[in-house]
Amino acid sequence: MPDKKTISFVVVDLDNTLYDWFNFWHTSFSSMLDRLVVDSGVQRSTLVTEIKAIHQRHGTAEYSLLIQELPSLIAKHQGQDLTAEYAGAIHAYKEARQRTLKAYPGVRATLQTLKEYGCVIVGYTESMAFYTNDRIRRLDLDGLIDYLYTPPDHELPANTTPEQIRSNPPEHYLLKSTVQRTLSKGDKKPNPKVLLDIMKDIGATTENTAYVGDNLMKDVSMAQQAKVVDVWAQYGFSTEDERYELLREVTCWTDAEVATEKGMTRSKVNPQYTLENSFAELLTLFNFRPFQPGTLLSGKERIDHVLDIWKKTIDVQQHFNDLELRIRNYAVTVLAAVFSLAALGLKEQMEVTIWGRPTTLAVPLLVAGAIGWAAFYFMDRLWYHRLLYGAIKHGQRIEENYGHYLPELGLTGAIALESPLIIKKAGSFRITNEWKIRTPRKIDIFYGAMLALILIMIIFFYRTHKPPVETKPAPGATASVEVHPQRDSSHS
Repeated sequence: MPDKKTISFVVVDLDNTLYDWFNFWHTSFSSMLDRLVVDSGVQRSTLVTEIKAIHQRHGTAEYSLLIQELPSLIAKHQGQDLTAEYAGAIHAYKEARQRTLKAYPGVRATLQTLKEYGCVIVGYTESMAFYTNDRIRRLDLDGLIDYLYTPPDHELPANTTPEQIRSNPPEHYLLKSTVQRTLSKGDKKPNPKVLLDIMKDIGATTENTAYVGDNLMKDVSMAQQAKVVDVWAQYGFSTEDERYELLREVTCWTDAEVATEKGMTRSKVNPQYTLENSFAELLTLFNFRPFQPGTLLSGKERIDHVLDIWKKTIDVQQHFNDLELRIRNYAVTVLAAVFSLAALGLKEQMEVTIWGRPTTLAVPLLVAGAIGWAAFYFMDRLWYHRLLYGAIKHGQRIEENYGHYLPELGLTGAIALESPLIIKKAGSFRITNEWKIRTPRKIDIFYGAMLALILIMIIFFYRTHKPPVETKPAPGATASVEVHPQRDSSHS
């Protein structure tokens, strides 16, 4: 038996490879179409013809504003809100999508295993960005896929903005961990140049790349033309399903593409490898190793690209470091002002009543100072320092990957090495005889020590304050007043 190939870069199709897109699409679309026929009274064949024209105009069979653009419905309900008129069809569509979107068994576990091997995983699909992102998020695949390449989204009707048709804020629709990249408009499978450009973009070679997809024409033949290892996800092959004819009737593909796909059989395209029953079979076909982009440096252009990224990363680190220093300066300035006002309150014996008890004005001033100091800590330690830490980790990753080729890339690592405060432990019998106080702990000590001092002062002044004693005359006593007569200048 020949040795297994070693793979470190996996490009995977999404629809019908990671999840059953066809069943998801057919169930939801046919539910909507059946309801439209009943509710509108328009013949099914008429609706299908109009739908195909709209899908081809927008380049997708998932166009979300389909009902609003159907000519038959527009003519039937002139000036009326079609989304309200056909709410039943829209509900049937959405309900079916929620119910049928499921990842194939073993997909998440297999992707997680590939990441544990250190492989880079790229998703490449012809489904548009918005619809693909929605599925990635709902299937909890965000982060398991390192990079996602999709076509750009279709244009919206005139005078329509995304905010008008979406119910959530813009950030809700973004991927949080997977890096989203958009292909040029018109880039389509099975063009091998698109696949090769993706590999070049990240730094992979044909020798360490495997491409996995369900479609013989669009996936397997493309991978073979690009001369990468091709893997056919046979379990997701759906073109022989009798229900597939509906997709052909309303597809955004050209008639030539439909005809080519119909004629594409295994006798014409012979895959190198086949996943017969599940995506998890991929783990048995190859040996996997960590992806090492450093081995792929091919010249000055690649090196310059890495240097530009590294420089930008250093700039980002400096930016967040400057922000943290400014926050600490502001915190110290504000606290100094609070201490000055508190000292003034003590000197002038100013009082306020708290919970029915008179106390010095210094107490509420110090309470306000403690709250402000804690707010500065939150912004510094739990906000900007985490962003700085992320930039440092990214810089270290670049230096680890490319340090062998560019030894000068060591600034982030050197700073991280020198950053901890080292305290020797005298007379220690432990394995290590020193404490390393790293930056997060130094920040905690800085803010924590000052906050503890403020709290001690608050408690001390609150508990020890005694109101000034007013001197009153004894009962029956009369106040004595000394009168100093004026001297008559005439007798001087």
